[in-house]
Amino acid sequence: MNDKRGLLNIGMVILLTIFIIVFYSQQETNEKRERLSNLSLKEITHIKINRPQGNDISFIKNADDIWYMTKPYQLKAHAFRINTLLGLTQTPVNERYDISSLDLSKYALDAPLASITFNNTEIRFGKTNPLNQMRYFLAENKMSLLTDTIYPLVSAQPSSFINLSLLPDSFEITNITTPTASVFLNDNGKWKNASNSKKLNADQIQSLLQHWRSAQAFAVHKYLARKQLGQIEISSQTKTLIFRITDDDPWLILAFPELNIEYHLDNSQKNYLYGIFETEQPDA
Repeated sequence: MNDKRGLLNIGMVILLTIFIIVFYSQQETNEKRERLSNLSLKEITHIKINRPQGNDISFIKNADDIWYMTKPYQLKAHAFRINTLLGLTQTPVNERYDISSLDLSKYALDAPLASITFNNTEIRFGKTNPLNQMRYFLAENKMSLLTDTIYPLVSAQPSSFINLSLLPDSFEITNITTPTASVFLNDNGKWKNASNSKKLNADQIQSLLQHWRSAQAFAVHKYLARKQLGQIEISSQTKTLIFRITDDDPWLILAFPELNIEYHLDNSQKNYLYGIFETEQPDA
């Protein structure tokens, strides 16, 4: 029995050793492989998406490494989608072809379907190869054929690159007015109900505040005019945000006509953001 256990342990050690060797060999191979661009992620501060069909989209990274859209909207960008774009620059490639002897029109790279410029480095999206459905890319005067998961994002509406949070960073709430509740921070730093509002107790007010501080949409879309069902005002000491309620079934839509966008939220958030609680209690 002990001999069998000893052989099993030796076998496990051998398998582990093989796994470690293969893993580090792959890591070393990936490090040596060429990438679609020679850019370092840290040095990229500007991104511009050019599309023959649709608006161009521009982004800039601020001193705190936070990305903002500058065109066509001026809002904080969706971090995951920006990182997805940035990842394109680091894509490993097996072969790169010098374009001096190529007819770029055959690959739709002379007039590309779209292009992304990272700082001053342009990456063009050509057509897909009908045999393997891989896409032709042009970067740094070299053509590559790669599996592409980026083009659907690049061709999406600009609003899809907007951050999903309803409130800006560091927005200190001093007043919330919804169709069913109104609370404000008084001069003594205490939260109170407005005189013409239904009464929320201290815990309910804090719940309302917390839900607004963490509120996120599941999508941001271009504004579509609908019948207004009401509005919600959220104020800080320096700014008031007015969300127009344009739908609440099957989902909650809070629109910003002035910015030409609307936030789509799960309908389950409606009561939390309105300040509707199952049990009403006296004001604290």
